[in-house]
This record gives sequence, structure tokens and C-alpha cells, in this order.
Amino acid sequence: MRNKQGTAALMGVIAVSVLAGGGVAFGVAGTFDHPGPRPDGTALTPVGWQVTPAGSTHPAGSFPANAVLSPDDKAVLVPGVIRNAHSRQTVDVLDSRTGALLQEVELNPDDAAKREGVAPGLVFSHDGRRVYLATANKNSVLGFNWDSAAHRLTLAKTLALPDGSYPQTVTVSPDDKKVYAVGQYARKLFAVDVATGATTSAPTGAYPFGVALSGDGRTAYVSNQADKTVSVFGVAAGSLVPKTPIAVGTHPNHLLSDPARHRVFVSNGDSDQISVIDTRTNTVRHTIALSPYRGAGAGTSPLGMALTRDGNTLYVANAGNNDVAVVNTSSRGQFGQVRGLIPTAWYPTGVQVTKDGSRLLIADGKGLGTGSNKGSASMTDPTNHPWIEDLVKGMLQVVATPNQGQLRRYTHQVQLNNDTASSGTVRGYGRGAPATIIPRHPGQGSPIKHVIYVVKENRTYDQILGDLGKGNGDPSLAIFGKSVTPNQHALASKFATLDNFYVNGEVSQDGWDWATQGNSNPYNQLATHQGYDGNGSEYDSSGYLDSHVTAGNADSSKAFLWDRAAAAGQSFRHYGMHSLPSDWFGPKNRVKCAAGTYCAYEPLLNRNTDHAYPWFDMNITDQSRFTEWKKEFDQYVAKDNLPSWQFVDLPRDHTNGWYAGGSTAKAMVADNDYALGQLVSTVSHSKYWKDTAIFVVEDDGQDGPDHVDAHRSPALVISPYTQRGIVDSHFYNQTSALRTMELLMGLGPLTQYDAAAVPMIWTFGDRANLTPYEALAPQQSLAAKNPANATSAMTPQAMMGRPDQVDAHVLNEEIWRSVRGPHANMPPAQHHVFPAQP
Repeated sequence: MRNKQGTAALMGVIAVSVLAGGGVAFGVAGTFDHPGPRPDGTALTPVGWQVTPAGSTHPAGSFPANAVLSPDDKAVLVPGVIRNAHSRQTVDVLDSRTGALLQEVELNPDDAAKREGVAPGLVFSHDGRRVYLATANKNSVLGFNWDSAAHRLTLAKTLALPDGSYPQTVTVSPDDKKVYAVGQYARKLFAVDVATGATTSAPTGAYPFGVALSGDGRTAYVSNQADKTVSVFGVAAGSLVPKTPIAVGTHPNHLLSDPARHRVFVSNGDSDQISVIDTRTNTVRHTIALSPYRGAGAGTSPLGMALTRDGNTLYVANAGNNDVAVVNTSSRGQFGQVRGLIPTAWYPTGVQVTKDGSRLLIADGKGLGTGSNKGSASMTDPTNHPWIEDLVKGMLQVVATPNQGQLRRYTHQVQLNNDTASSGTVRGYGRGAPATIIPRHPGQGSPIKHVIYVVKENRTYDQILGDLGKGNGDPSLAIFGKSVTPNQHALASKFATLDNFYVNGEVSQDGWDWATQGNSNPYNQLATHQGYDGNGSEYDSSGYLDSHVTAGNADSSKAFLWDRAAAAGQSFRHYGMHSLPSDWFGPKNRVKCAAGTYCAYEPLLNRNTDHAYPWFDMNITDQSRFTEWKKEFDQYVAKDNLPSWQFVDLPRDHTNGWYAGGSTAKAMVADNDYALGQLVSTVSHSKYWKDTAIFVVEDDGQDGPDHVDAHRSPALVISPYTQRGIVDSHFYNQTSALRTMELLMGLGPLTQYDAAAVPMIWTFGDRANLTPYEALAPQQSLAAKNPANATSAMTPQAMMGRPDQVDAHVLNEEIWRSVRGPHANMPPAQHHVFPAQP
């Protein structure tokens, strides 16, 4: 918490120090702090880490995906999104000294069929007269003329690529006659003749992303995000000749060519390294470690890079750590040594350095976060409830290159922001820590032997518990209040009211990864902002593919909580979280799925899946999901073999839009609430109640308003050791929940984020209250239907005046636009065109 002078209150776990030259250095989340922008230009992210961006900051669209300097260093070009009626891809041209917006180029503003792309691929030709931009879902590379005097772009030509290519990055041949574009979904590298548009291609590895050329232009390199490889191609006579791929780190993304020194730098997004390829031998010459401390899990997430003109210093945008690393790449001193860190805003994606080395230009994808999305006072006002992704505003930082002393101070600031100084310890156990059963270190032991982890869909705290009558709620926003969700109200009151709990991501695509693996990796972060709201991109965050491309870990087979549990010899059962219907499985899949059942693509998860438990289908009630779960639970009770873990998806609070004959939003949320209440009642009346903890979170909060922050979400922790009737207002988030479950069950953290999270030590006491819970039937009818004149074509403004059908807002159809493939039970008004299954 800060006062107007920018000081910080010492509340439990917040770290504070004064920087030389004035100012206050803030650490990670204060005990009762909350996320969002601060008046002093700093912020707290929902992940729980402070951001204190260095230099000056300037607006740069929504999720700027890169930063590219003009040849004269006077302008910086930032590809991103303009959030308007159509969410168009844009290129912002900004003054590289002042950050002033010189031009905003909106792509195809009248093409309502093509939503955002946000491709990071943007490059100047060597003669400085042209700019080429990859367009992702538009399947083309756009060529612009560059006016170096006015610093303006003018569209000159479109270089078409085959449908379904989805180009992400581009580069230009030394003679400027060819453009090389990476088609991520086509799994190809394309060479395009600038004059004629003629195209040749060659296959790459899985999920190709970055592209670079050797200095002589005779060799092309392509990073494969799902393969741990860089593809290599000989370039001669207009052809691309595949050569032996080069093994690099996990999930490589951006490439940076250094022709003068015969090397290509590779950002490895989930092993948190830079691989340095010698282009004369096509071998990895060096590997540069970027993790903040020895033994750190994944989470640094290196993306864009820049090299000083003399080649002696490499700058790396560490998206996950909210900093730019300053790395020695000279022959003097220790090659690859991280000299220091420069603090950024939330999620830096790209960095550039001027030719004279005096300034850095840093693109920050998420800026300072969101803050409240309550909008105006009344739910009937159509200006209320801005969508969470519309509130995520990017930034451009203009930073004077720091001298050695300033870099030391910056580095200390980053360490405070991310609390890396306390790595390896369980945070929160300082003076005044309560008596609790949460262990102080992994493996210490606890009375909890069984965890049931329930993930629901898309609600904010105020939507559900704003009318609870205790804690920090806004009753005016409680559209699914006590009459609709009596069980969530009763559970929050009887056990613990968590009124300062946040989801880490913005929407389902990144939210599910945060909820189940404590990370959302660079592939998934970009993909979320590229295509979540329906531009035809692939949607992989819930395990729909066999590639592990979204697995945010150096070892993709150890990314998820169930992977960690299985590795520790703990049994688990999976109910619907990563399940898909059998008709989504083809002959090439490693998993065979019997007709009429539900399976998981990943073999370990599938072996532990209840194949009768339905996947995300809003026309299947959560009552039927509870019935299937209870059938197995009763068998476990009878046989005395309850698994250590149960992973349960109860998704129907997502709702399904406003269409004739469909269930109303309130009916669906009530169905979800009653299913949860019955699950808790079943467990609490069983012999396993005494040693069980049930954790309930939402995957994201995208479909509702909240007066504190758009990320604030209802969460429940239900156990004999939490049945205390308290209000716990300590700052927690999804990784806090993961850390708590891990400690209770003797597991170490999955990533840097749950390692740094404060576990829910104030929620749990040290004495058990074994009183069972009795489920409450909602007053709301579970059978209520939308009227015959309902239509999904209603405008959001009209829908906002209908609290019972408020979820007819187009936001609630996001999942249907995002998942790939047909859904047999989807109402006709909600059908969309999807890309083919792989």
C-alpha cells in the first residue's frame, strides 16, 4: 500500500529499500496489497510481483509484441493491437527519444472478418527504404514504403502466402530481393520474391517461430517452439535445402543474427537460456543462463534481443521476470555473464539499442495491468464492465543506457520486485506468522493426505460474493448473488472469506495454464493476445495438441501439477480439465479414445482420466458431472483407496450466451454452485474429511466486473483446518493456491512463480473442525430457459440491461470462438469456422 508520497507500508512480506538518488524500491506484494497501476507509475501484477519501469514510459497499443528501430535511430516501430470494434493489428511509429506517437497504421480497418494478429515479425530492408510485416491470420507479408524524413509508413504491396500459413516473423535477404517468413501453422519457411511474389518453401519442425540468416545469406535458421531445435536451410538459386537441425534449449522463439561475428542468438523460452550458434559450424558455441538464482524453475521467459554495434553487449527482454538482462558477449571477461538487470513494466517482449549505445527502447506487453473494471455505477449502463483484455495496455520504455553504478541499483530493484533474494524458502513465515498446518518447507509433512482441486470458469469476486456481507465486496455487482450461489456464500462464510485472491492470467487460454502449471509460457502468452477472441488461431492452452508447446517447463513432461504428483509416487484422478470428446482424436494421436467417451491427449493424464466425465460442454449440466464424480468417489470410499489428488473441472458457470431455448445464465451458475455444494457435502460426510483439503478457483475472471481489479476472483479453501469463519484479506493468487497444495502434499514448486508465492498460511489454522457441510439448493431454478425471441445477435449494450442474461455479452462466447473444431451441441447461432484438426 502506498501513500501519496510513494512510500510503502511494511506489512508482513513487502520488501522496501531506498534507491540512491531518491525514490523507493518496492518488493513483491504487500500482505494486503492488490494488483493494478499506481499513481507513481509503478504497479503490482496479479502474479504478485512489483513492476517499477526504468526511464520514461509511453502508451504503445495493446500487447506490443516487439520493438524495431528505424535505420536512423529516430523512430521505433511497435507491432501490436488497437482495441476497437474489430481489434485490428497495428503498427505504431513512435519517436525514439520522446515516445510520442508519430503514426498508427491500422491494418484492414474495414475487414470485419479478420480480427487481430499481433505478429511480432517486423523488419527493415537493408537499404532502409522498406518495412516488412508478418500478419499472422492474414496469411501475408505486408510491404511498406518508409519515409525516413517524415518517419511514416505507406502500404506498398502485399506478398501473399498460402492459406493457413500464419506467418509470425520475417527477415530480408542481404540484397533485399527476398523476404523469408515463418509459417507457424503451415510448419514451413517461405522464401518470397519481392518483385514477383513467387514463393518457395521447405518444412520446419513443430511450431516454427523465429527466422534469421547468416551474414552471407546462404544459410537460414528457424526456431521450432515445440521441438527444442533450430532448423537449418541452405539458400541457393531460389531454393531452400534442409540441413541437420541444431539442438538448443526448450521452446526456442526469437533469433538474432550477428553477421560480423558469425553467430546467431536463440532465446529459449522455457529453459531460460540463450543458445549461441556458430554459423560457420552450425553448432552451439555457448549457452547463457538467465535464471535469477541457482535451481530456479521456469519463468524468466526470454523473448526479444538486441546487440550493441560492437557486439560486446547483448540485451534480452526477460518477459517473465519483468526485466531486460545486460549480458557480456565480448571476448573480455566471462562470456555470457549477466552484468545486471533493468526493470521494466509487465511482460517485456522486445528491446532495441541505438547505434551509439546511448538509449534502450523496450516494448512491454502488459504495461501496468488493469485495475478495476467496474466502469459506471449501474449494470444497466452499457459503458459498464470493460473487457479485461481491453484494459491491458502496452508501453514503450525509453531508457538511457545505465552506467555501472546505475545498473547495480537497477539490478537490486529487480531483485526486490521479484523477491529473488528469498529463493528456495517458503515466504510468509516471518515474525507474526500464525499457527498453521502449512509446512515451512517441502516434505515437512502435514495432516492433509488428499487434495481435491476444482477449477471453474470466468467469474470475478464481486459477481459472486459482492453481497456476502463480510469482506471487501460491492453488492451492486453481485449479479449471481446469494439466491443463485448459496453454497459459495455459505462456504466462504463458514470456512474462509478470501477477498484478496486473484487469477494470474486474463482469459481461459492463459488462465488454465496458470491454474494447472503455475506459468503461461511465451508461446501461450502471444497466442492468447493474437487470437483468443476469434481470428482463427490455434488454441492450445488446455492440452488440445500432442506437442507440449504450452508446457511452461524446461522438461515438458514435468510441467503440470499432476506430472509432479505422479513423479513423487502420488496417485491422482482426472475429471474433465484437459478432456476432449472422442471425435477429436485421430489415428496419429498417441492416445486412442473410444467412441462416446472423453480422453486427454497426454498419455499419463489419459491413463488417470475418468472417460465418462464430460469435457467443456455447456449443454451438459454440472449436476451430471457431480453424479459421475460421486459414483467414483463412493467406490473409493468403499475400497478405501481414494487417490491423493483429484483434478475436477466444473465449468458451467462459464454460461453459454443468449439464444432461444438455452439455459439462462443464472440457471447455469446455480447449477454449478449446487454441484460444488454437493461435492463438498459428499466429502465432508465421508471418512476422508479429516485429512482432505478442497481448493476451488476460477480459471480466469474475464466475464465480469470487479471494483478492485479485473483479476480478482472468488476462491474457496475447504477443509477441517479452514472451517474458521474468518476473513483472510492477505494477497493470494493462483500460484499461492498451487504453492499451498504442493506444501501440504510434500511437493516442491513447479516454476519461479509458485516458488515466490506466499502460501495461504493465514487461511489454515492448526486445529480441525470436523463439522460436515450440508449442501444448499439454490432459490434460482436450474431449469430456467431463455425466451423464444432470444438471439445471440443482441448487442452488448442491450444485453447489459438484462442482468439475468448478462452473460449473453459476446465475451461469453469466447471459448466457442477459440477452441479448434466443431461442437455438435453448439446452438446454430454460435457456430463458427474453425481451422482443421491436426
